[in-house]
Amino acid sequence: MLQFWQLIQKEKDPKDVGDNNIINDMIKIKDEALSISDKVVNVGINFQYVNVNKIFLSPNKDLAQSFMWSESSIFCVTADENGNKQMYKGFSGLKGAELLDEMKDCAKYVVGEGVKLLEAKRITPGEYDVICTPDITGLIAHEAFGHGVEMDMYVKDRAKSKYYIGKPVASEIVTMVDGAAAAKNNGSFFFDDEGTEAGETIIIENGILKSGMSDSLTSLELKKKPTGNGRRQAYDRKAYTRMTNTFIKPGTDKVDDMIASIKYGVMLDMTFSGMEDPKNWGIQCMMNIGREIKDGKFTGKIFSPVIMTGYVPDLLKSITMISGDFKLAGGGYCGKGYKEFVKVSDGGPYIKCRARLG
Repeated sequence: MLQFWQLIQKEKDPKDVGDNNIINDMIKIKDEALSISDKVVNVGINFQYVNVNKIFLSPNKDLAQSFMWSESSIFCVTADENGNKQMYKGFSGLKGAELLDEMKDCAKYVVGEGVKLLEAKRITPGEYDVICTPDITGLIAHEAFGHGVEMDMYVKDRAKSKYYIGKPVASEIVTMVDGAAAAKNNGSFFFDDEGTEAGETIIIENGILKSGMSDSLTSLELKKKPTGNGRRQAYDRKAYTRMTNTFIKPGTDKVDDMIASIKYGVMLDMTFSGMEDPKNWGIQCMMNIGREIKDGKFTGKIFSPVIMTGYVPDLLKSITMISGDFKLAGGGYCGKGYKEFVKVSDGGPYIKCRARLG
């Protein structure tokens, strides 16, 4: 008997709205952004939606699923006599053309931040008290730790986390999960590409490393239960262990209290890039924005770009506050190495930690 799942989340079907109307809306946002400041030299807007329809047939189960995800972003380049800067804002979700409605008021913010970045300075290298926005929390969860618990790397002995199951790797207030059913965003689905139903995997619980993620072949090798993370880039590609929705769970702290607690530090925002190092647990993340905090208040000074480096467990163990505010974003793809791209989401709350910046 065929089991069929259909997720009806979208409010506006892009096909009903029509391509011309979608393009006209994007042009209006672009024109507004270009008119805000003479320091704007380029503006780009994109929007895409994907209807996902998959079936999985085997002697043991027949499955089908259907849903839509979409993503959009506005990107601008600002410039003056000293150089140029980039700024963007992204949107995503199990949605349709209503994503464009969310974009309509963002041109002023993106351009405004882009102009401010022209006055940004380079940060003095050193250790800082840091507040990470949900965007950067997601970068840490995905790049710094998530890749290190993809358990096909355990089989190849390429992940240090293999030897830390059951041991502390983070602060006691940190719980991190992955799962297509753990949240609703672009990393969600009902079953993976091997027919394993979606679930939620507790990776870190109260600071203790509990489990990794696995595909069916890896689970067989390690004598573990599959976690629903077997994913393919396309039907003719191999299934690998891949992340889905990866995030740190929210806490109870208020963001204002977190800022007020900092004598001198930085709030990090806007992901530029991240690099995983599963074998040694090193971290290297680049952020576009670092907002200076002094005596519990923003000074208005901005650093850009800012690079975070260090040892992942040291970073996670330094977390002392976690906000109740939470956000998940799915505006990008994740590659296995340099290829095999699949849709993922990541995020979390604001976190306060100690980090090495440069």
